Amino acid sequence: MVETSSNLSKAAMSWFKNLFSKSSARRSAANPAAPVSSENTTASAAAPAAVETAAPAESTALPKVAIITGSTRPGRVNDSVAAWVASELAGRTDATFEVVDIADYNLPLLDEAYPAAYQNYQADHTKAWSAKISEFDGYVFVANEYNHTVSSALANALSYLNAEFNNKAAGIVSYGSMGGVRAAEHLRNLLAELQVAVVRNQVMFSLFTDFENFADFKPTEQNAGTLAPMIDQLIPWAQGFATIRTPQAAAV
Repeated sequence: MVETSSNLSKAAMSWFKNLFSKSSARRSAANPAAPVSSENTTASAAAPAAVETAAPAESTALPKVAIITGSTRPGRVNDSVAAWVASELAGRTDATFEVVDIADYNLPLLDEAYPAAYQNYQADHTKAWSAKISEFDGYVFVANEYNHTVSSALANALSYLNAEFNNKAAGIVSYGSMGGVRAAEHLRNLLAELQVAVVRNQVMFSLFTDFENFADFKPTEQNAGTLAPMIDQLIPWAQGFATIRTPQAAAV
């Protein structure tokens, strides 16, 4: 029995040696060692300089972020929340911000015959909306909650487009009786289908504590303080996704 075990051990060792010998041979064949010479030494020393010269210069353009309203209702408070967001971000130097009011585009209930992914737009309001959204690298959506979900006006505006939102980043500022959390969660699902990455941090305002008489927007210090951390997450994502979109644009 001892002799048999010994023979098995020797056989196993022999098999492993043979296996590693073959692996080494394959690696050597795939990467043959270059003969050492003064020519090779010179070429190797010059290689890093060649790579450095070929490296593309990094873009210094600041990411553009749209602050998009989520309501078109007469007497809305949504625009005042969006204006507050813009004023709070006005002093930042790591991105540019612009309020984009969906009410300005007079978007009727979706009236395009072709799916948005085709970008075969027929109506002038769709073309204008598409051109504006295409300008930005990221978005802050001001989402108000209607019937435990996102407003129909915002859902309709998102339905008009597709590719314009692809591979971009977003943050959400929500408000409602419960901070608009249900609207925000539903909005995350809509944006995911449009290939928009939504940052984790979120801003939530309550109609009971952040609006005087449910009309005048006066955010508490605690809730207002959650905006900057969200934007701190949004901007790097907006910059990162821009590097993804650039090769795609060049391929087209």
